[in-house]
Amino acid sequence: MTATSVSPAGPSPASAAPPRIGHAIAVGAAGFAWCSLALGLSTTGAMNAAGSSVILTGTFFYGGIVQMVAGFFALAAGTTFVAAFLTAYGAFWLGYTAIEFYVAPHIAAEVVAAGAGTGATPQALAGQAHHAVVQALGVFLLAWLVVTVVFTIASLGTNAVTLTAFCLLDLTIVLLAIAYLGATSSGVPVDSALHAAGWAEIVLAAVAFYVVLAELANDTLRRTVFPLFPLTRFSGPAAAAPALGA
Repeated sequence: MTATSVSPAGPSPASAAPPRIGHAIAVGAAGFAWCSLALGLSTTGAMNAAGSSVILTGTFFYGGIVQMVAGFFALAAGTTFVAAFLTAYGAFWLGYTAIEFYVAPHIAAEVVAAGAGTGATPQALAGQAHHAVVQALGVFLLAWLVVTVVFTIASLGTNAVTLTAFCLLDLTIVLLAIAYLGATSSGVPVDSALHAAGWAEIVLAAVAFYVVLAELANDTLRRTVFPLFPLTRFSGPAAAAPALGA
C-alpha cells in the first residue's frame, strides 16, 4: 500500500477556490417586485376582493420564502445590506400573508364575539371589526416605515435606482398608513390615499423589476447594458464584495 503524496506547496488553486455564490438580489428582489405589482393592482381596484386573495400564494412563496432564502445566501456571500433587505422584507411578506389569512379574521371574530351581547346589529359589528383590522394594519405599517427609512438612508451608499425604490416604498407605506389610520368608523379606508398607494406600488414594482433586469442582464452579458448609476465607489478590500447593483 502506498501513501498518497501531498505536494509541499499545498492544494492547487483550483481545488482551494471557494464555490461562487451568485447575486442573491436578482433572486430575492424579483419576489419583492412581483408582490408589489400584485398588491398594487389589488389596491387600485384592478382585482376584486375575492380575486385578490389569489396573490397570497405569491406573497407567501415568492415574496416570503424565496426572498428569505436569497437573503441567507446574500449573508453567506458577505453582502450585509442585501441580506438585511431581503430577509426583512421576506419576513414582511410572510407576515402580510399571515395577517390576511389568519390574523385579520381572528381580530374580526373577537370583535364580533365581544359585541354579541350588546344588542348591536350584525352590520354595526361587521363595521367595528373592519375598523379594528384596518387600524391594526395602520400601526403595523408605521413600524415598517421605521425599518424602511433605515434602509433608505443606508441605500445612499448603493445606487440611484435602489435609492429610488426605497423612496417609493417609503411613500407607499405612508399613503397606506394614512388610508388605514384615517378609516371611517365602519372601517372604510381613505379612498384617495389608498388608490395613490396602489399606483405608487405599481411604480415601485417597475423600478424593482428594473433592478432585477439590470442584475441579470449585466451579469449574463458581462457588460453594463442597464445602468444602475452608482452613488458611491468603494476602493480597497470592500470593493471585492459584490454590492447591490454594483
